Order: sequence, then C-alpha cells, then structure tokens
Amino acid sequence: MAIRFSAAKGGTCPVIVRALCPSVPLGAVNDNGTRRRTRRPRTDGHTTAQQQDAATLAANERILAEALRHFARHGLSAASHARANAAAARLAGDIAACDWWIAICRQLDHRMAEAFARRLTTNA
Repeated sequence: MAIRFSAAKGGTCPVIVRALCPSVPLGAVNDNGTRRRTRRPRTDGHTTAQQQDAATLAANERILAEALRHFARHGLSAASHARANAAAARLAGDIAACDWWIAICRQLDHRMAEAFARRLTTNA
C-alpha cells in the first residue's frame, strides 16, 4: 500500500487559522475554580468549612473515579446497572450502599438517578 503526503495549500497558513476568530484566545482554561488552603488544621476536634469542602471534593472525585470504572465495565448501560445495584442494596436493607449506587448513577445519568431517588422516597 502506498502512502502519499499532500502538504497544506499555500504552505504558510492552514485554512482553519483564517476561519478562526483572532480575538478569541485558544488556550486551555481551568474551570475547577480556585481552591482555598487552610493555614493550619484545627486541633480542637472541630472542622472548618474549608476542611469540609476538601473532604467533599475528595468524596466527589472518588465517586467520579468509581463511576468511570463502572462505565468502563458496563458501557452505555452502566447507569441502568447502577440503578439495579441501588435497588438490590435497598431491598437488602443496606441504605449506605443504596446511596453509593445512586451517587454513581447520578454521575452517569442525572435524570435516571433523580427519578429513582424520588420513587424510593414515595415508596418509603
């Protein structure tokens, strides 16, 4: 099989560069927001709002990582599998596991998870 190469027309400026708006920057932007740092951790047994924010961020990252693993295992039906796992955990009486699977389902399909959670609260 022959491989052929064709250089860009004009040689200096690709067509897409001329089509782009020059006033819009093309750099990447961090949309995570700014992270606040605590000066030193409290030692009196209480947590600050910043420490709670950090704990919430860590939990959200863990749920996202698990949701991506679940998606890798089950593909496009991953949200349905997570909903089924939540229902099975609810039937077994494991509320923590049910909440965990609803959180994973929420990462994959927000509407499905909210409808399922609404159904659970009306049946309870």
